[in-house]
Amino acid sequence: MAKHWKKITVIIMVMFFIAPAWQSFAADNWTQVSQQVEKEQDQAIKDAAETNQIVETDSASMAKELAKLRAEEQTYSRQYEAVRAEFERLRRIEESLTKELEAEQDEINSIDGTIRGTANDAISLARDNMITAELPERTDPLNTIATGTRFSGMDGVKTLADFFFKEMEEQGKIMRRSGEFIGPDGTATFGDIIRIGRFTAYYRMPNGDLGFLVPNPDGKSLVAVTGEVPRSTKSAIKAYFNNKDVIAPIDPSAGGGFIEMSEQENLWEWMARGGPVMYFIFAVACLAGLIMLERFIMLAAKSRASEQVMGRIKDLAKAGKWKEAVGFCEIKKNVPTCQMLKGVLEHTGEAQEVLENALQEAILKIMPSLERWLGTLALLAVIAPLLGLLGTVTGMITVFNVITSVGTGDPKLMAGGISEALLTTEFGLILAIPIMLVHHLLERRVDTIVYDMQEKGTAFIVTMIKRQS
Repeated sequence: MAKHWKKITVIIMVMFFIAPAWQSFAADNWTQVSQQVEKEQDQAIKDAAETNQIVETDSASMAKELAKLRAEEQTYSRQYEAVRAEFERLRRIEESLTKELEAEQDEINSIDGTIRGTANDAISLARDNMITAELPERTDPLNTIATGTRFSGMDGVKTLADFFFKEMEEQGKIMRRSGEFIGPDGTATFGDIIRIGRFTAYYRMPNGDLGFLVPNPDGKSLVAVTGEVPRSTKSAIKAYFNNKDVIAPIDPSAGGGFIEMSEQENLWEWMARGGPVMYFIFAVACLAGLIMLERFIMLAAKSRASEQVMGRIKDLAKAGKWKEAVGFCEIKKNVPTCQMLKGVLEHTGEAQEVLENALQEAILKIMPSLERWLGTLALLAVIAPLLGLLGTVTGMITVFNVITSVGTGDPKLMAGGISEALLTTEFGLILAIPIMLVHHLLERRVDTIVYDMQEKGTAFIVTMIKRQS
């Protein structure tokens, strides 16, 4: 507040000193000032008129310019609407094309997946293939298609078509060449190779050894099949190598059959794998075989002799030569029919009831010789599977003892032990089934002989009674 009072005091003092001077100056110059004011007023009026004229001119120009801008605005607005409509049309076309592109992309992806899947199938085909060992570079384009990141297109399809056509062409060829392969001892060996299509390949080493070849896991080389080649097969391969024969063994399983053939065990190896019980089963098989052979021979011989004997004795009986008939039966006493008729002839002249009883008694005496060993054969048919079961139980006990010792970490060890344990049951069943069938056949044969003897005996009794009467 003090500061404001100081300012007011200063202003009053200044006015006090200036007022006398101003009063003198105003009286002398008032006329000049009035004239100057009038001039300035006239000039201001003139300037105002000019300014008004300029403003009116500018207003008209601005109105024209505004009308022009409004017209341009309408034009641009119509153009904008047209462009907007075109944009909407193009946007709809874009959406339609995007959907078509997505559909085509799905189709392309499906085709690409099919091509890649076919390429993987072709690689698998080439991997387990003897042709690939001869032409290892043919899998490179297939790997490019299967592992590539870009769409293969028609080039990929052409590559696959070329591969399959080449595969079909090579399958119909028989190629003879010299090349390298893995020998039976596991080392690289150079020798003669014959490839028949894509399934079969043979080798002949410089020392003359022959054998089969199979592709290794990657299919880029051939490996000799270990094991002994059957003699007949080896002879056929040797003759084919020497151009002495046009027939050669072929394995459609691409070596699997040859591997099985080379690894096939003989009877003694099979029995050794089955354990000690296998030898008892083998002994049963031998005994059963001998019994069956003896019974077949004996029954067949007695059946053939029966017809001849019966005809001769009937002729003697019709002639009343009873002593000659008895003598003939003495000579042919090994024939069941003769043994039966001799028992009847011993009661010549007796009543019919006595003769019939004599016939039945004679047949009963002959029956044990006809049925000899049949009971033993039936017993062997029962013993064989029981021995097999015993071997299996013994083997399984051994397997579980191994599991107790080493655990179940090796499934192959367990499977191998169980397989060997089951061999005895398999061999026992293989033996028991034919023994039972043969036993049934022999029983039927004995029944046939007995029925035949009863028929012939009854007919002979009738002949005797007629002759006696």
